[in-house]
This record gives sequence, structure tokens and C-alpha cells, in this order.
Amino acid sequence: MPIPSPPPIWQRAAPPSSPTTGVGGSEGSAVGGLGFPEDPLTEILSRLPAKPLFRFKCVSKACISLTCWGRSMPPVDPNFTFLTKLPEIEKISLMRSCNGLVLLRHTPFLDPNDTKALGYIVCNPATKEWVDVPNSGWTLKPLHEEYYNAEDAHTITYLFFDPAVSLQFKLFQFCQDFSMNVLQVNTYSSESGVWSGRAVECWSHEAMRSRIGSAFVNGMLHWTIFCRSAQHNALVAVDGEGEKCRIIHWPNEERGLLVFLGQSQGLLHCMSGRMDDFNKFTELSIWVLEDYDAEKWILKHSVSCLHLFGEPSCCVHNYHIAIHPDHNLVFFVQRLNKKLISYDLDSKELSVLYTLEHNCAFITPYVPYFVESSVLVKKS
Repeated sequence: MPIPSPPPIWQRAAPPSSPTTGVGGSEGSAVGGLGFPEDPLTEILSRLPAKPLFRFKCVSKACISLTCWGRSMPPVDPNFTFLTKLPEIEKISLMRSCNGLVLLRHTPFLDPNDTKALGYIVCNPATKEWVDVPNSGWTLKPLHEEYYNAEDAHTITYLFFDPAVSLQFKLFQFCQDFSMNVLQVNTYSSESGVWSGRAVECWSHEAMRSRIGSAFVNGMLHWTIFCRSAQHNALVAVDGEGEKCRIIHWPNEERGLLVFLGQSQGLLHCMSGRMDDFNKFTELSIWVLEDYDAEKWILKHSVSCLHLFGEPSCCVHNYHIAIHPDHNLVFFVQRLNKKLISYDLDSKELSVLYTLEHNCAFITPYVPYFVESSVLVKKS
């Protein structure tokens, strides 16, 4: 299946990085009397969120010119054409992204004998760099061996990348049984280049909910789970070691059923909904974790499905959902008509932005990261 082409509507500008020359100046030159060579300064700026970056622009005219990247920012290829020469490219599917890196999966089409499967690809579309990651080798006794591949069918894999700490990345692979209980957690480190697996008791009574989304906040990766023992949904926060560091509870009775998790303006955002007697959503609400330590949530916005989708109730799970990283904008993609729409939380305005040309079964929000890395060893 060809890799789909999600339109890069939520791209945040960041500068290209060069080991020898800076942006808009000669090698090793200082910027605006600050006493920093341009290369290290550009490296620092590329990692700043939007608000601190705009404060930096007020320092001097040279700083303004350094942060005006619109003229020199290279285009990002949303079609991943730098990967098209890979063998069996039709078997590679898009999974998710984290801080500018994208995780792709080599799907062996349920062939248990496909031992040469590539496994995963981690790439940076902004720099066209990539690296392949082998299969973890995890196996589960099949029910129907001729139509089964355990690692593909019963694993959920997350990408962890925190460029503020290290240019190394990690993969966390949760291996489940046929009842979706977590049996084992496998971790891949780009630094060591190997998988390590361990059985973790604390995950055994929880089911992963990967379709709702994930978010990187406070140096930790967040996603949603269903706690079987307590029979309620929750958010889990994981650090770079893959340990379960924190559970953030989500009371459905008070806030509605979770349908989306994301990050915007440095804060954790969740979307939930109220349902009618036919199990269709009638209203959606957006909650923000304003105080992370105290788990203080505030209601940011509510909107009816009639206003959003033109019908009084609908199945929200038929839509892909994303949130802008810097603005009060929410995006929806209807799986059937492939329309990409935006909803402005401030003006309550709806806009049709794009009609996708390819299969939209796999879509991930993406923010470009323009720093080259020796970890991603291959470049088109």
C-alpha cells in the first residue's frame, strides 16, 4: 500500500542546520553582538517553542533576521519520495510521529515466514534522513498460522524522541495476547541498535488505546489506556526509559468519553464527547491540563456535532483528529469523503482546507525538525 500524503498544514518553521556555515552569515560569525557563533545559536533556536522564539526576535535586528526563516526554509516532502527506492515500498505504512521524526512500519502482509521483513523505519522528512530498525523478534503462538504474524498483529509501537535532551530515539513496543493484555514491553534504542524485552506486571491489566493519539509534554510521552481492574480510561505518561511513570485518571462520568489526545501550546489537550442513546456523539469538549502536577483540568471549549459536521449526532471515530501545536485550531479528516477541515476555537469558524488524494487510513500530525542527525545514517 503506498504511503499516504498528509498535507503539511501544521508545519512549524525551523532553520536548516549546517556543520560548517550558519544562516545568513559567514562561518563562525557572531550574531548581533550576542557573542554566539551562528551554528550553535541556530541549533538552539531550532529547538525553541514558538512563544520563546518570538520573544527572542525582540533582542536585536540581527536576531529578527536570523529567525525569519520563511525565505530559506527548505520544503518538506509530504510524499516521502526519498524512500520510494526502498524494496517492497508498497508494504510500508505510516504510524505516528514525535517531535519531527516519523515512524513507519514494514507490514509483512500476515506472512509468518517473512523473516527478512524490514521492521520499522524512522525518518526525518525535513532532512530526508532515515534509518531502518529490525523486527524485535517477538512471537506469539498463532491461532491460524497461515494468516498470522504476531509482531504485526499484536503489537503497538510508540516513537520517543526528545531533541532537547538527545538526538537518540527509542521505540517502545507493547506486545499483547489475543485478549489485548500486555504480555511484554520491548524497547529499541538507536544508541545501542538492539531490542531489549521484559515482562512488566504493571501493564498486564491495561489495554492500549493507540487510535486516540499521543502527545509529548513535559519531556514525557502520553497516550491513553483502559484500566481493566478499575474499568475506566486513563492517560499514561512514560519517560525515555520506557517505565510507566504516571497515571492521569480520566473520569468519563464528569468529562465524557475520550476521543483524542494531543499537545498544543505546551499543554496536554484532550477531546471528549457526550453520546446519545444510539451511541453517537452529540457534543465535543476540549479539556486542557492546566496544572500538570495537581492534575487540574479546565474546560476550554465545547461545540455541537451539528455545528461541526452538519448533523445532530455522528460517529466521531470515523474522523481523524489533530490539534495545531501553537494555535487554537482543531483539524478533522472524514475517512469516507477525505475532506480535511479546520475548526477555530476562538472564532468558531469552519474551513474546508483540502481533499486528500490517497487512502487516509494512516494520518499523523507532524511538525518539521530541520536539524541533521548522525543517528539517521541514510540520506536520499
